[in-house]
Amino acid sequence: MYPGADSRKDSKPRFPTNKAAVLLLSMILLIGIAVGTTVAFLVARTEPIKSTFEYAKVSCEVTGSKENVQIINTGNTAAYIRATYVVTWRDAKGNIVPTPDQNLYAYELTENPTNNWVQGKGGYFYYPTPAAPNQETVGSLLTCKVTKQPAEPEYFLHVEVIAESIQSEPIDAVQEAWGVTPPDWK
Repeated sequence: MYPGADSRKDSKPRFPTNKAAVLLLSMILLIGIAVGTTVAFLVARTEPIKSTFEYAKVSCEVTGSKENVQIINTGNTAAYIRATYVVTWRDAKGNIVPTPDQNLYAYELTENPTNNWVQGKGGYFYYPTPAAPNQETVGSLLTCKVTKQPAEPEYFLHVEVIAESIQSEPIDAVQEAWGVTPPDWK
């Protein structure tokens, strides 16, 4: 007959077992299964979320002509607008030239002819209220027209309007960036 393992008095188990090691290994296995199952569930069940947040965009554009200069808020948030201008004479190639003979060339410029702008510091004109997105300023910033020019001119009048816009809220943004406080603009 075959003597079994039970027949030996000092026999040791074939694999040494440590209860603490077995318990630790079991816990790690259970945690791994739980985490893996949770991640698999979330990946398989969660719909992607589309972000509908849109950053504020502040921009403006000069519109109109020398006779009626206006500015439109092309951004997506209400903005204050300020503008200034530079008048020069240019040759046929677009080069700036010194002021030509005033007996031959002259122009007439009127600032803020409709009194819709406020003249403030730094030579800027400020539109007194925030312009909504896609809103154009009311009233002309300036009018400018040539009053004297030869029949075949060598020089041409050039009026460049420089406009800026800044978000209207918080008001601190205007004060910090431009150094003025609406509605006084000083």
